[in-house]
Amino acid sequence: MTEPRASESKPGITRCGKSVFHWGTRTYVMGILNLSPDSFSGDGLRSVDDAMLKAQRMVEEGADIIDVGGESTRPGADPVMVEEELKRVMPFIRKAAKVLKVPVSIDTYKLEVARQALDAGAAMINDVWGMQKETGLADLAAERKVPIALTSNQRGQIVEDIVPAVLASLHNLVDAALEAGIARENIIIDPGIGFGKTQEQNLELLNRLDELKAVKCPILLGTSRKSVIFNVVGNEAEARLIGTAASVAIGIGKGADIVRVHDVKQIKMIAKMSDAIVRGVEVAEVYIGIGSNLGDKTANISKSVQMLSEFATICQISSLYETEPEGQKQPDFLNCVIKAEVGAGPVELLGILKDIEKRIGREPAPRNGPRTIDLDLLFYNNQAINTPDLIVPHPRLHERVFVLVPMAEVAPSFFHPTLRKSMRQLLAELNSTCRVNKCPDLTIDL
Repeated sequence: MTEPRASESKPGITRCGKSVFHWGTRTYVMGILNLSPDSFSGDGLRSVDDAMLKAQRMVEEGADIIDVGGESTRPGADPVMVEEELKRVMPFIRKAAKVLKVPVSIDTYKLEVARQALDAGAAMINDVWGMQKETGLADLAAERKVPIALTSNQRGQIVEDIVPAVLASLHNLVDAALEAGIARENIIIDPGIGFGKTQEQNLELLNRLDELKAVKCPILLGTSRKSVIFNVVGNEAEARLIGTAASVAIGIGKGADIVRVHDVKQIKMIAKMSDAIVRGVEVAEVYIGIGSNLGDKTANISKSVQMLSEFATICQISSLYETEPEGQKQPDFLNCVIKAEVGAGPVELLGILKDIEKRIGREPAPRNGPRTIDLDLLFYNNQAINTPDLIVPHPRLHERVFVLVPMAEVAPSFFHPTLRKSMRQLLAELNSTCRVNKCPDLTIDL
């Protein structure tokens, strides 16, 4: 039985490293990290430490994935040899894969660069040549079972009717990927704004982006700071940011699932507002504390995260921490904090958490007593909620080192809406003798 064409079905979920992308629920933000000194936008970095600082800042600002590249893709850029590209990207990927709480994508069309990047912990391939330069990338993506973004690239071609040409190109790329054994849910398409298109064609493609939904794959849109922007509004930094924001908002309205951008903080807000308008659901950013000290504690926490992923997008999971219990003598707890995005209201979310606890086997217990699983809604956006059934932020959060330590790991700059202090500040000010030990050998995977 042959694999159906891409237009016959659309994947709903893509797993990328420890993240799960639920397509259609919201727009995902890909942060651009250029390690090429001749980057067209002038943001190329050379130092691994500088790159890590920038990547961590983008994650704090809301990036769902970091896309790292070692060769400029601007028109006319000098090609980079494999050895040089590896020299630029590999030190960062080795470190980032261990430190960042979001997946790393490798922006390359070279098979050896992609292979070594995946070996070092990268979780996705972003190929601006759509497997046309080195076809072995398809076999690599299939073998490693990782997502791959395929770009419709018209460089070196003469195209008069751009939208049909891009559609035909993308259908062919997806068919080739399927034939190579890449799972349908791991294929992402990119119309290739700026890759062999005229200014008029780029604008037309943006205006007709919704026609690419016929390919039935998630759409990645990359317009950030490109010539299609500054040809209209000018090349000043503020103008390029505002122009990019406009293109992103239009793109989301036309069906973009991922936006690849330099300015994560600003574009994240654009994406959230656009999603609220276009998708009709306001996506809330929430932080949930998870603890267990009965039974298989790691398995209990893992099950709770898996169950929650059915209702929410899990953005980050902190390390696991072994913590000393308060009150009565009982086994040590395992604790962590997750950052998630949900379309449910706070009361509905509370019901979901209580149901997960019940499904995992939590029994009634005294306050601060032992429990199979404990799910606490710590923060819901920046809201302060005080009802008989729900108080958010959690009223004793700032007194609990076993909450503040993983919170400070996941979101050190997040501000408590009533105390007006960051998680980093609250942890620094807490005078606690409670023992909290990080468990580096224990991880929670989706």
